[in-house]
This record gives sequence, structure tokens and C-alpha cells, in this order.
Amino acid sequence: MLALPLSWPLENRRVVLIGAGAWLVRKVNLLKRTPAEVVAFQPAEQSVLEGVAASHARWPEAADLNDAALVVVAFEDRALAERGAALARTSRAPLNVVDYPDLSDFHFPAIIDRGPMSIGVATGGTAPVLARETRTRIEAAVPPSETSVAEFALALSAPLRTAIPDVDDRRRFWEAVLKSPAAELARRGQVAEAVELALQGVETRAERQGVVHLVGAGPGDPELLTLKALRLLSEADVIVYDRLVGDAIMDLARRDAERFYVGKARSNHSVPQDQIHDLLVEQARLGRRVVRLKGGDPFVFGRGGEEVEALREAGIEVHVTPGITAALGCAASSGVPLTHRDHAQSVTFITGHAKDGDSGNSPLMLDWSALSASNHTLVVYMGVATSAEIADKLMRHGRLPETPVLVVENGTRADETRRLTSLGSLDATITAAPPRGPALLIIGEVAALYHDDAAAVAGIVETASRMNA
Repeated sequence: MLALPLSWPLENRRVVLIGAGAWLVRKVNLLKRTPAEVVAFQPAEQSVLEGVAASHARWPEAADLNDAALVVVAFEDRALAERGAALARTSRAPLNVVDYPDLSDFHFPAIIDRGPMSIGVATGGTAPVLARETRTRIEAAVPPSETSVAEFALALSAPLRTAIPDVDDRRRFWEAVLKSPAAELARRGQVAEAVELALQGVETRAERQGVVHLVGAGPGDPELLTLKALRLLSEADVIVYDRLVGDAIMDLARRDAERFYVGKARSNHSVPQDQIHDLLVEQARLGRRVVRLKGGDPFVFGRGGEEVEALREAGIEVHVTPGITAALGCAASSGVPLTHRDHAQSVTFITGHAKDGDSGNSPLMLDWSALSASNHTLVVYMGVATSAEIADKLMRHGRLPETPVLVVENGTRADETRRLTSLGSLDATITAAPPRGPALLIIGEVAALYHDDAAAVAGIVETASRMNA
């Protein structure tokens, strides 16, 4: 964020304006809609402004600014604006100088006014036209009837704090009541009746039950989150997330949700899997809504099955929200189809990383005869450390050393990198520049369909074409 949007209470406070002409009138008209006491000084004008507590045709003195909550200077002339700003600084009150952000402490956002609810769109004073255009789009999505809903929420707030003292319980009640018949009643202007109906629901509300949602965060690009995943992130009381979930996605989560990082990397498991199970069960038994956020899809090499089993055994309600798995995201971002009528009629996903301490799940124990078939795409998750073994097994079972391989690191993210190599050169390629982020291997003729300007790519494409001839 370039600037921090704030909500500034103005009830029983003075706001002082210094200015002239239309610039001053616009700010007076805005501030008249607040509960503030508005006082205006017009050094170059003799007109009287309507709707303000006091209007003076002079420059203010220092004493006029002593108890100001905010000071606004509104002159089109830069020299007058600087004079007003210098005077306002003596009060130490936060200062806005209209259209001169370099002289200001704060900037007014573009505002959508819905009574007790206001929505501000801020650009840090750098692009006010963009803020206004964005405000117009938001206004279309927030109808004027929401003013009545905001009045309903304001009237309900105090009695609800008394009736439901627990913060989490009260938050859940709000989420339910704003989708209830009471809110619809408020939209029709029947605010008092809506409050009465909502308070009746306090006595009949169900006991809070915990639930766990296993949510796929996709391969990294936050725009690839599903709408359901985004909603669950906004509702979560607790978020348990791993290292494949980037900051851009966590920034979309509810800001006051409690967060537990349980990231895993090869040979560095910060939290063992059984402890993750215990954490999920513990938080759910506290009556919380828990989101277990996983990179990709929870059921594709994400240990989602193990977590579902543990939660069900503990009697915890659990739901799964799928995500775009890394194979699909990396293929799409690099323009490589995983299947193609001319090059690959099937695709298989495997992992190059075994369950901890389980040599029986080593990549060496897979059915390499089936995986080595031509016209078949093999996608390897977590296969960087075992890439030499994987390449060796594939070639031993019939895959040619010239078979194209695309190494995709940080797929779908802004720092995504791709390297096209061959099966025989895979180990040397990875050794020369080991991936630092999560990487995926796409092995097969379709990898040659990846395009860039490197001469090596052209050679591999030509080789792949000969292989399919």
C-alpha cells in the first residue's frame, strides 16, 4: 500500500477549513455530511457559507486552530496554499492541502457514502481520477439500499455487544444476520423491525461448532484461487498454511485470523505431519473455523487424504475445496499442453519425494516400464533432488536421452523461470543452476512445444519431431 486508509471519527470535534472559491465549497459540502463542527475561514471572500458552524472572512489566528481535529487548506493559488499550510502547521493538527499532496499529511479518498457506512478508495494522492473512476464502479455494486442496512447494523451493535460478549461468537452472528431476513427487512427501510427480529435470533442461535476446510491455494498466482477459496479465507478464524502459499495469497486472507505456519521443505520439516493433525483438531474443538491452506490441490501430493482421515477419526467436520494443481498451472503458464493428439495421448503425475522414512515409496519403486512409454507425458512433483535417478530409470526402460524436459520453477508466479533441456542432460542442467523455489518437471514430447528464442530449444524441437516421425 502506498498509503494507509483510515476511518476518522469526527463526532463532537472541530474541523477547520481555510480557503476560497469552489475548492473550499467542495470540501465544506463533504465535511457537512459528517457529525463534525465545521468552521471555515475565507481570507479573500466576503460570502457566507451555509451549513457550517462559523464562517469568517479573514485569515485564522493561531488560537482559532488550537483544538482542531483536522485542518483543510483549499486554495487554487499555490502561494496562498503554502501560506495556509504554514499557518496550519502551528496547530499540529493533521493537515490536508487540496490538490497539493506534497504539502499534506493526509489525503481524502474517493468516498462512497452509505450513511453510517462509508467506503474510501485511496491512491495516496497520486491518481485522484483513478480513485474516482474506481469509486464509480464500486457505487454500482453497493446500492443505496445498503444505507438502511448500515443503519440497522449501527442500531444493532450496542445491544449485540451486551447479548453476545464473546468476540468470535458475535462475529459469526453478524455474518449470519447480514444474510438473514432481518437484513432484507432493513433494505426495505424497516430498520426498527429488523433490529427486533435480529435480537430474537440471539436466543435461538446454535452452539458454535468447529469445522476444518482443506483449501487448495493453487500454484502461486493469487488470481488462480477459486471464488470459494477466497470466501473461506475471508471467513476463517484460523489459517494453517505451508511454504508453497505465497504472501500474495495470504494478503487476501482475513487480517485478524490467527495464523500458523507449518511449512515443509525437503529435509527440513518445521512441523511433523502428526502435529499438524493435532493442531487442526485442537483448533476445531475450540469451535473455530479452520482453513488448512495448501499449495496446489489438497488431494494431489498434498497429504490432504491423511489430514481428512485424522479429522474424521477425531469427529471433526471437514470439507475439501479443490485448487489448480501445479501441473496444470505450470503447463498453462509455459504454453505446454500436457496432452496433444500428435505427441502425447496420456499423462501421469508422480512425486519424486517419498514419505518420510519409507524407502518403499522411493521413485525407484515405481512402474518405470509404464512411465517410460513414448507419446506419454510424465509430470514430476518435488523431483529436483531425485532428478538424476528419475532420468536414469526412464532411459533404462526405453526413453531416449533426447526426450525433451521442461523445468518450471515458481510456476505461475511473477518470478517464474523455465529451462528446456533433455532427459540425458537433466542432471547437468539442474546441477548447474539448482532451483531455489518449488520446481516441476514436464517430461515428454510435449515439452518441445515450449517456445523461446534460445537456439537450444530449436534443436530439441527438431529432435522431438524426429522421434515422432
